[in-house]
Amino acid sequence: MQLPRDLWDDGESRQAARPDAGAAGISAEERRLAEASCLVRWVLPRPVGSPTCLLVITILLSLLLDPAFLLTQGHQDLPSVEPNSSLNVKFDPKKMQLTWDCKENTTSGHCVMTHKEKGQIKKQMKRCQCTFQDNSLHGGVTLTVEVYVNQRPISETLVYTNPGKEGTAAQNFSCLVYNADFMNCTWAKGHAAPDDVQYFLYIRNSTRKGERECPHYLTDAGTNVGCHLQDLSGLTSYNYFLVNGTSRETGIQFFDSILLLKEIERYSPPHNITVNCNESHCLVRWEKPRTRKNWSNREFQYQLDIWRRSNSGHSENQLIVVSGDSENRYNFPSPEPRGTQMVKIRTADARRAHWGDWSQPIQFGSEEPESSLVLVYVLVVLGTLAGGLACGCLFKRFLGSHSLFPPIPRIRDKLKDDHQIDHQAVLCPPATRFHSEPRADLRLKPPRLPLPGPLRT
Repeated sequence: MQLPRDLWDDGESRQAARPDAGAAGISAEERRLAEASCLVRWVLPRPVGSPTCLLVITILLSLLLDPAFLLTQGHQDLPSVEPNSSLNVKFDPKKMQLTWDCKENTTSGHCVMTHKEKGQIKKQMKRCQCTFQDNSLHGGVTLTVEVYVNQRPISETLVYTNPGKEGTAAQNFSCLVYNADFMNCTWAKGHAAPDDVQYFLYIRNSTRKGERECPHYLTDAGTNVGCHLQDLSGLTSYNYFLVNGTSRETGIQFFDSILLLKEIERYSPPHNITVNCNESHCLVRWEKPRTRKNWSNREFQYQLDIWRRSNSGHSENQLIVVSGDSENRYNFPSPEPRGTQMVKIRTADARRAHWGDWSQPIQFGSEEPESSLVLVYVLVVLGTLAGGLACGCLFKRFLGSHSLFPPIPRIRDKLKDDHQIDHQAVLCPPATRFHSEPRADLRLKPPRLPLPGPLRT
């Protein structure tokens, strides 16, 4: 707004109101204040009803009614922002990228992903976007953007949900890497999924450049419930697995998961197992198994089962755990004669006891010492039995021919005796008195009496 030229005729007023062309730091608001002061000084000596006075009053009212003029200098320094401004936040789950419309004079900002399992995950803004690492999204996430435009914060929140009917997603999802080159993934049908549901598995590596669908599905009653992969090339240390579904009846929710291949790999048994023994100890050696990646020895642990071969065929000994730092060897005492023994080994990751399959049993020792000991034991037992039988026969024969304990003579009671003479006790000598059977030549004969003759008168 330009003032009339005649308003600047007064030298004093002109000097006070006109800004110095060479001065620096004079704002537009200060200039307006100087112009108003000039007008006040100029109009006071004039008559109120003059045309010039009316013109000045009109100019003063227009200046006072200007909204910018009503603001103080402190408020002028804070730029205004529209309170209902929208950033138009968008989220791409495939790229895990959060974008929004860039505003002019946007200085800085950050993004926050609120995950149900991991909590808050923060990222700094780069060119009006934030890129997160791969995370599972089937449980839903809340995304918040906060930026500064003209030094004033603007925040906007986006809620990302899993579309589809609740309970229709695949469940009990798991994967297993075995023999270093193969992987099986299995899942179950959702409890609320319709009969015509069909599931599909997609795998994306951590670089987000390679994505592929399962080449060989495992089915149950026509529904895909598993996947078999024979080629693991292109997969990285951790990968993103997505199982989505389709149905004509209702929408099917998806299931996703982040899996580390090292954690789901089941190691094969070790190779080249050998056993060498001396008079007192045996040394077991082996080589680490072939894995998907060439890990160091410290990444493994081993379990040994050593037992003496028997008809039962199972071990009764405690299993032995050996660390990978032991240079893949185990020395244990086994003095001779040791007999035939067996050993088998299996492998697991050093950080978790996820044991793989057992190796084939390796036999060591000799059968000859064990057989000789058994033969000695049999001979000792048979000899003992034979000696016992011989002694029993001799003892029985001796009892049959002789009395081991002769009878003890009984003391007779003279008061109760029948006064009959024991002829045998009287006539028998002491040496033969206690014989069990009476001898024929020692029997007493009755005395002979003279025959009676004819009676003489």
